[in-house]
Order: sequence, then structure tokens, then C-alpha cells
Amino acid sequence: MVAWFDSHAHPELAGIPGEVEAMAAAGVTGVVAIGTSLEMSALAIVAAERFREAGIEAAAAIGLHPHDAGSAGLAGVEALEKLAGIAGVAAVGECGLDYFYEHSAREIQRQVFAAQVGLAREKGLALVIHTRDAWEDTFAILEGEALPERVVMHCFAGGPEEAKRSLDLGCFISFSGMVTFKNSGNIRDAALIVPADRMLVETDSPYLAPVPFRGKPNRIANVAVTGRFLAELRGEEPETLAAATYANARTAFAIT
Repeated sequence: MVAWFDSHAHPELAGIPGEVEAMAAAGVTGVVAIGTSLEMSALAIVAAERFREAGIEAAAAIGLHPHDAGSAGLAGVEALEKLAGIAGVAAVGECGLDYFYEHSAREIQRQVFAAQVGLAREKGLALVIHTRDAWEDTFAILEGEALPERVVMHCFAGGPEEAKRSLDLGCFISFSGMVTFKNSGNIRDAALIVPADRMLVETDSPYLAPVPFRGKPNRIANVAVTGRFLAELRGEEPETLAAATYANARTAFAIT
């Protein structure tokens, strides 16, 4: 069976009855549980452990989403340091900039993002980036900071230009169910130019369910749907893309 790795799922799915069974049926044997606040980061660590107990390769990411940057502040980044050394923590994120909703002021978003870049670098962890309507400021921070060795552009929503700039920075680029949406031509164009050794696939579950499940709560098992769509788009066999993205995920999150 083809084996898929979901590089980005939110931790509440670990407790849904039947989730692990659905993952197994779809051939999903790897997952990263993602934190977006101090509370959710702690849950991500627990979720990753639950998945590992079920025989799934799993890691946790701890981070402050830009929506939470204003309430958490730089003190929140300091609090993340206490979680960074816990077994199973592989990344800092998701963190970054979101100028679409602007639930936090832009300046504090930039400060908290830059601080998390530094935390990932200092702790030798991967960095998982969220960017929405904020490409120029995102690149400005990344180009102005010493980056950790492994950086992931999560839920990539740019086009070929943003993909090229991300690749020039050494990033992995992760595609979600958004690539299956009819109005996502720019994302599809980007997916065509990302080298096989830099591509990841994710669900961002419980959000962004791929077609034909759009509008429903997303499930980790649906990473196989997105993966197969990407394979067809790129003219590759699903087995080839699955193997490449699985290996990339293990590299990006230092899973051995």
C-alpha cells in the first residue's frame, strides 16, 4: 500500500474516534501535530504521543500563530522554550504573518515571528511558517534572520514567484487541499515547479478539506486525496510522490 505523511494536522484530531483507523485505511502512517498557542502546543505534544502509541510516525510542533501573537507577545515565545526540549517536539510553528484577518497588530506579529525563527534556530528545530497576504514582510524577516536548517512553508498559497523565493531560502513547500480548489491555478502552477525533494503534502485538518470533501471537516486520511491530486497534476505515479513526500517529511522534521 502507498504510505502518506501528513506534515500538518491540528492536535484535536488525535482524540476523534475512528481517526487512526481511517488513517490506516488510507495508508497514512505519518503525521505532525501542530501547535498554534501555548495551550494547543501542549496538546500537540500529547497528540503526537498518542499517534506514536498507535504505531504512527509522529512529531509535534510548538508555536504561536499570528492570530495569537498579540495576546501572547514575546513572553509567549519565552514560554515556548519550556516545551522545546520535550521528547517528540520537532518544530517551532505554526508561526508567521497573517495580514488577511489581522487579529494581531502587524508589528507584534513581526516581532513574535522573528523571535520564533530565533527559537527554532537556537534549539535546532524545524520552522513551520504560516503566511497570508504577507509575502513581502515574511520574506524580509526570513532574509534578515539566520534561519534554522529546516524550514517549511505550510499550506502554500502563493504562485511560482513565491515558490522560487521560498526554494532559494532552502524551504520545503507543503501543499494542502487548497491545491484542489477550482480557483487555485496559481498554487497548481507553483506545484509544477517544486522539485520532488522539496515537496510536502498536508491536510491542515480539520480545515481545508480537499475536493470532493470541501465544506466538510477535514480528516488526516484526506492527505491521500490531496497527494493523489498532486501526482496527477505533475504527471507522476502516486507511489512516487508519496515516497518522495514521506521521505521529505522525515527529513524536514528530523524523524528517524
